[in-house]
Amino acid sequence: MLKGSLIFTLILWSLTSSLYAGNDYSEYFIDEPVFGGKSRIIEAGRDNKELIVLVHGLGDRAAGTWNKIIPQLSTRYHVLTFDLPGFGQSSKSNQLYSPDNYVAFIQYVVRQSGHETFLLVGHSMGGNIALRYAVTYPHKVKRLMLVDTAGILHRITFANYLAHFGIKLLPELSPQQGAGIRSLAGALLGELARRHNFLESGEKMVLNDPFLRQKIFGGNPSAIAAYAMSMTDFSDSLSSIKIPTLIVWGENDDVTPIRIARVLATNLKNSGLVIIGNAGHVPMADKPEEFNWWLTKFVLTSDVEFNQVLFEQRYKIDTQTPINSKRIASCKNNSQTLFRGEYRLITIDNCRGVEIDSARIQSLTIRNSQVTMNNCYLNSPGKAMLAINSDIQMNGCLIVGQPAIEFRKTPMDIAGSWLRSEGTALKNADEPPKEKRPRPGPIPGFEENDTTLMFSVSHLNSRYFDKILHGPVNFLPEQAW
Repeated sequence: MLKGSLIFTLILWSLTSSLYAGNDYSEYFIDEPVFGGKSRIIEAGRDNKELIVLVHGLGDRAAGTWNKIIPQLSTRYHVLTFDLPGFGQSSKSNQLYSPDNYVAFIQYVVRQSGHETFLLVGHSMGGNIALRYAVTYPHKVKRLMLVDTAGILHRITFANYLAHFGIKLLPELSPQQGAGIRSLAGALLGELARRHNFLESGEKMVLNDPFLRQKIFGGNPSAIAAYAMSMTDFSDSLSSIKIPTLIVWGENDDVTPIRIARVLATNLKNSGLVIIGNAGHVPMADKPEEFNWWLTKFVLTSDVEFNQVLFEQRYKIDTQTPINSKRIASCKNNSQTLFRGEYRLITIDNCRGVEIDSARIQSLTIRNSQVTMNNCYLNSPGKAMLAINSDIQMNGCLIVGQPAIEFRKTPMDIAGSWLRSEGTALKNADEPPKEKRPRPGPIPGFEENDTTLMFSVSHLNSRYFDKILHGPVNFLPEQAW
């Protein structure tokens, strides 16, 4: 019933939007106090009772991102958008274009509109800013729509993603080329882990000092804004957001990886996830009809109907019900294997391209394999997960065990996940007797058995630690958390 009525509403909305494309549309400039410059403001449908605010991302189009959407929205809403300071026709200078400062700017502009609450939509960097606004002023945002949101992952994780994406674009000169480049990237990541705290202090100093911003970034607003966004940490706030949130992502986005969508969908309490097929980083341009379908649900449905939409699009595994399955599965000497559902035990040995998605598992063992884990729940009275000599990416998982994870020589990239234990949550596995054969010498400055773990917006709760984890950790053989 909802679908049929929504189709009729969408058709009617499209017709009325073409008739009223100029519905009280105006552009003007204001003197804004946050960055001390002039900002271009766009308004439409000013006589409508409810407000919707649109926040653009990085790029020259700025508020032009929303040009084709504004006429539709303005038939029902007071639409407010802008060229963020430093972008489009707004003033550009050597300022700290950080998400927090942009939040202050949006708050100033919204206050002038006279609305107390509103719907908020953000794309790319604008999604990051919108999310930051929702954290800062949760009582003002009625609904939130995040489109291919940038940031969220730790900036080193994102840099590593770009490096791996770059590897795919390189001509293949030898079968081992990718592995060699990844090994070098891993070594550099280890060094970054050792110097992380020092480097982060320096980065903050650069961003906050006008002279250093000029020297390092050339005073370029886009460069400053992008780097300041990458420094934003949502580790202590994602799970506290209760605002009804629709997350929309292009399936083929090579700018903001789809794992960010999964992290958001598994950590935001009241959210739904929509993946638009054959769309990239700007789904409103790549697949406008499908994007507008979901935008319609976001703006035109009642609160009850919208909550039903979020429930139907929910991407969050059940972590409350006990795992009772007797199902056992394995992968050995294989590739591109998918595990989904409920299992007592999964064993993965010498496999590549394995995906574990939306799964509830009592015990998981991974050896000599490459595995991606999305939206998973592991809960065991003993060891929940053992990982040996593997490459693991984890997104939006909860792992409970004694320990939660035991690993050896396994660089893990863990995002939006929780590790819990009544004792030790994370520990190195004991090293077996070494084989008597020649080994290549270690990279200078690196211990042979060190493992660099990369965390983004994650948490660890054990008998000994209660940690927010956002950044690289150089995990030594004798360490246990």
